[in-house]
Amino acid sequence: MKEIRVPKARFKYNMNPFVQQARHGKTVIVTNDGRDEFEVVPCVPLGKPPRLSGALDRAAYQGIDLDEPAFESWEHKL
Repeated sequence: MKEIRVPKARFKYNMNPFVQQARHGKTVIVTNDGRDEFEVVPCVPLGKPPRLSGALDRAAYQGIDLDEPAFESWEHKL
């Protein structure tokens, strides 16, 4: 996979060409003062999500309510 490095100021004011390059498989690394700050990467193609090959082993989840949310909602903290 090819990488492209671009200063953050250039990326900020001319983002579209770099997003297009990411869509076509390139990784765009955005730098700040010469240090890597973040990446724009191509997305994994959509498809069917993976499925379990067998039934869920409920014994492995003993004591855990699988119908309850795993984490507290962040929406109530806004």
